Amino acid sequence: MATPNAEQQLLADAILRHRPFSLATAIRQVLQLAGEYVPEEEAELLNTYVDSIAIDMVPDGFRYVSRNGVPLLGIGPMELFEQEGSPQLLTRCAVWYGAEALTEWIRRGSSAP
Repeated sequence: MATPNAEQQLLADAILRHRPFSLATAIRQVLQLAGEYVPEEEAELLNTYVDSIAIDMVPDGFRYVSRNGVPLLGIGPMELFEQEGSPQLLTRCAVWYGAEALTEWIRRGSSAP
């Protein structure tokens, strides 16, 4: 499996850990956890960046993330499990990076974007 670059890792963390939020908010939260922040004067740059990210999904829940046609990552559910002491079902996910994400996207039945 490919090693993620900083952009891929940031996006994977944002999508996996902060799923209910918008991508811009999720990225801000990941950066905040790392001790970084987006100053107000750079908020427009963050929004432009987020607008350039495409997230597509196939019926089995696999998410394919690309930017300007370049595959960044793919996130797919591996299994559902119950959290101890709670009836809530949680999902463990696998992440594919770069060209491996596109290969997995096509393997799951979607055509190349």
